[in-house]
Amino acid sequence: MADIRIQALKRADSILEVLSTASREGLRLKEIAKAVDLAPTTTVTLLQSLVGLHFAEKLADSGRYRLGRRLAHLGRRVEARGDIVDLARPALIRLCQQTGEMVNLTVPGSGAMFVVESLAGDIVFKETALKGRDLPLHGSASGKCFLAFTPLPMRAAFLEALPLTRLARRTIGDLKKLEEDLARIRAQGYATEDDEYTPDTFAIAVPILDSGGVIQATLSVHGPAERFTPRRRQKLLAELRREAQQVKRYLP
Repeated sequence: MADIRIQALKRADSILEVLSTASREGLRLKEIAKAVDLAPTTTVTLLQSLVGLHFAEKLADSGRYRLGRRLAHLGRRVEARGDIVDLARPALIRLCQQTGEMVNLTVPGSGAMFVVESLAGDIVFKETALKGRDLPLHGSASGKCFLAFTPLPMRAAFLEALPLTRLARRTIGDLKKLEEDLARIRAQGYATEDDEYTPDTFAIAVPILDSGGVIQATLSVHGPAERFTPRRRQKLLAELRREAQQVKRYLP
């Protein structure tokens, strides 16, 4: 293992390693402290921080500790980054060449869409500032596309917890209007974003579905609204759909 100079991180890592071996019922504080060879007072301080960051959770009924859901969430991000990015990169490059606009690949995260890849430039491809960021489910083309094509039970859970924060001039802030927009997106097969997340920005997103029809990611094109004329939008949509189908061919 590499040299770890921050002692607290090394100790926290040891605690997470111990928790990873625990059953669903979790472990008591004394059991964890003994396993990592730390005083209970030191152990509980580290556990409180891990719980606060959702790397661990404390069970209310027993007071025991177990691994938190954030680790699973981060693990899904790593898997998505490693698999879907490799499969979709040729499509992203082709879209850059064809459109000259920013193109994004997003996967669902925890209450948002996570941008796993974002490229711009039709000659020299470069990563954009969006890569690694979360996009809002209700205010971005990618987010609305994901919600629209997500199975009803999951979509209902997302909508129930969704803060409809106003982000730009046309952000949808009403749940009924958002549901109506999602129904239109499902019917037409794509989502748009017009001054809803970033001012004066337009975007089109299409779903990337696996062989079972389950949405795995979204593919989108972003740019200044003034460049996205109605005629050009149709051309971009056709290109997005074609590339999404190419990626779908390689998904299980």
